This record gives sequence, structure tokens and C-alpha cells, in this order.
Amino acid sequence: MKDLLIYPLEHLAITGFSGTDTLNFLQGQGTQDYLQMGERPALPGAFCNAKGRVVTNVWNLLLQQDPADIKLICHASSAPLLQAHLKKYLPFFRGSRMQDERLVFHGLGLSGPAVTDWLNASLGQASKGVWQKQGHFAFVLPDGRAQYWLNATAEDYEDRLAAIEQETVCPGEVWQRLDIEAGYPWVEAHQHLSFIPQMLNLDTLEGVSFKKGCYTGQEVVARLHYKGQSKRTLGSLTWSGDAVPDSLNLYNETGPAGEWVNWVKPDDFGAGLAVLKSSDRDQPLFLDEGRRCPLKLLQS
Repeated sequence: MKDLLIYPLEHLAITGFSGTDTLNFLQGQGTQDYLQMGERPALPGAFCNAKGRVVTNVWNLLLQQDPADIKLICHASSAPLLQAHLKKYLPFFRGSRMQDERLVFHGLGLSGPAVTDWLNASLGQASKGVWQKQGHFAFVLPDGRAQYWLNATAEDYEDRLAAIEQETVCPGEVWQRLDIEAGYPWVEAHQHLSFIPQMLNLDTLEGVSFKKGCYTGQEVVARLHYKGQSKRTLGSLTWSGDAVPDSLNLYNETGPAGEWVNWVKPDDFGAGLAVLKSSDRDQPLFLDEGRRCPLKLLQS
């Protein structure tokens, strides 16, 4: 394995929020506790409708505390839906501004043992796992990988791109497979309002705070946490061969057993995240309705 591998993150996009009311605004909308993010400025989370259904999930990155500057990183297809959802509530917080930054930032994934040293050389020393310099920023993920976002309006943007081209650049699908293996989903536009946060394991990923006050959808999310357990949760699956999913479903021996959230197959080895019924986790699972391609469940 090389010391540093770089991957394009063309499937992800950024929506920015800034201003004196920003953290209070997001506190009333997202599942994360934004008022406690100072010590851990990079955390997952989600935004829900009033019924607790996920509009999309995000990585929250707090670049500045006061006045706040926070980036919400989500699947690119879901960014317009997230912006439309939050725009409805924004007029009540005049000290908060939303910026569509899909064309401003160019995302890259970094993996390998040299990630930290390379980012230190490029952006200077990190503060609490976040690097910032001249409008560019990066943050480390729980498994040691990092996301690096280049500001396309910065004067040194072209120079930084040229430096990156000297490194080993891998297909973006390989990065997506690393996310799948880490158990981190990305809700796409066609899955809008399909899941509650617990179905995506966001509670076990520290993406849901059960101690903060009210937020949109909080009643449903909290009720499930304190009074029950989701009958469907996320699982990581793999398969081999040429087959790929031909629908949103995967199957057990009698019928549909779950729904794909993300899957990739950059080579002869496929991997995906699916929301599975609890009763099917110990049963044989298949990629196709004809039960010709078995699936291996990596984590439950």
C-alpha cells in the first residue's frame, strides 16, 4: 500500500452556513448537538422532517465558533433538497446565512499512513483534527482517512491541483467502498424521506444527540430510542462476480429482505450498505431475486 492515496469526491457537495445565529438555527433542525461541537468540530448528523424521516445525512464541520462558519457535507444529489428544507426555517434567524457552495469547493479523499503528515505540509498544523488555510480545509474521519476540500476561488487553487496530480489518484468508487466498509451511508435524492436516523445507524455513529433540546423530527426519533428499537438497521454486505443490483431490493429465500442505500462495484468485488430487517440478519441473503448471487453480511 502506498503512503498516500487520493480520491475524487464528486459524489459529495457542500452547503455552508455562517453568522451569529447559525448554531442556534441548526440546533433546532439537525440531530447533532451543534452547541457542543467546539471540542469535536467534525461530526455526522442528519436533518429530518416533522415525522422523523431523513431529508439527508451530513458530515458537520465547524470551521469557526463565533461568528459561526459551518459546512454541511452531503450527497451531491441531496444538496438541493437539504437547502430547500432548511430555507423554510431560515427567515426566523436573521443572523444566519446559507450558501450553496457546490461549485466553490472541490472535494478529495485521502487515505494511507502519510495522511496527517501530508496535510500538515499542505495546510499547516491541525486544530482538533481540522486543517484550514487560505479558504481550503480538511478533517480527519474516525477511521484515519480524511476529506480535503479545495476552495476553487483561492489564488493558489491551480497550484494545489497540480501538486495533487503528482500523487497517486484512485477512482472515486474505491473511496465509496471504504465508506461502505466503515459503515457510513450517504442518503441520495431518490431516498428522500425513506429512513429514520436509527435505520441508518446514525445513533451508533454519534450522529444523533438524545440530550439536546427539540429539533424538527425529534419526537419520533427520541420515542424510538427510549421506548423501542428499530426493526430495520444498516448492514454492510459484499459479493463477488459480475452481478450488480437491478433494483433497490435485496432478498432472502422467500422475498425482499432489505433496501440498498449505497453500493459500488469498481472491480470484481462489490460492496454495499443496506437497511435490513432484523429478522433476516441471520438468514441467507442474495443480491438478485433469482437467488444466484449470495451476499456476505460484514457487520450488524
